[in-house]
Amino acid sequence: MRQPVEWLGTTVDLLDTGGLFGASEDPLHGAVAAQGLGALDTAAVIVVLVDARDGLVPADEEVVARARRTAAPLVLAVNKVDDPRDAGMVAAFAPLAVEPALPIAAEHGLGVGDLLDAVVERLPPSVRRPRSRQGSERDRTVAPDDSDATAGRDPTETGVAIVGRPNVGKSSLVNRLLREDRMLVSELAGTTRDAVDTVLAWHGRRIRLIDTAGIRRPGRVEAVSVLQARRALARADVAVLLIDASAPITKQDAAIAGAAEEAGCGVVLVANKWDLVKEKGPGYYRTYDADLRDALRFARFAPILHVSALTGERT
Repeated sequence: MRQPVEWLGTTVDLLDTGGLFGASEDPLHGAVAAQGLGALDTAAVIVVLVDARDGLVPADEEVVARARRTAAPLVLAVNKVDDPRDAGMVAAFAPLAVEPALPIAAEHGLGVGDLLDAVVERLPPSVRRPRSRQGSERDRTVAPDDSDATAGRDPTETGVAIVGRPNVGKSSLVNRLLREDRMLVSELAGTTRDAVDTVLAWHGRRIRLIDTAGIRRPGRVEAVSVLQARRALARADVAVLLIDASAPITKQDAAIAGAAEEAGCGVVLVANKWDLVKEKGPGYYRTYDADLRDALRFARFAPILHVSALTGERT
């Protein structure tokens, strides 16, 4: 997950990676680890998070060894030190030889201010801003306020939210547009769990792509993912509703189109996986478009595009 965060006047992009090393039964572990390793090579500062309750484990040593191959400074965050009297637990990680090594309790916010101070101090001078403290600023992190969709929006950018049911190809489309594997892609539905912003330039215009977690049917929804998807729509100027052209149009597609319209976005209907329906003939698009218009009657104003994120056709 990538999220802009401000601390004492300095704004950074915080990138949360999945577990990099160690045993895992998650079928996506290999792809998650590869994506995380790629993130290490682009980081200005690397925070290595370890578990105080588990103590030092071989996977911690592997992470530190891999992180040291980069040019970025390291900060060790020893998590789950819930009582300041247990700060001595940090000593168990001395063999890693990472300084500073800071005790924190992420669940309660303890020590997070000191951790952010350490990160900011190690940023390149061109990124840092002069320090200034007032009141209780030390113990809070300021992230963008989603209650005001226009707060902090760059007027030179066009925000485009990529929305749709799980596994319709949202992340594949973003990767195709960016020409790199920025988003994790898998045949498993619902791979993307967070809204992720990326920016590309297109004919002199800056386009901010907001890839969202798949919106699922009520009762089978990850509440955080749905909330992030709605927030993504609130920050967007245009919603690209991705629909699987090889599958029947569903009520869920209509519900997502309605959510985009309610958010005040322009809407573009994109029938993805068009390469899978080409055998139905060159005139099939007329039948498909008529069915889509019938299912999404309130979105008759929206243009329809037929694309293939897999092959790049018409993207």
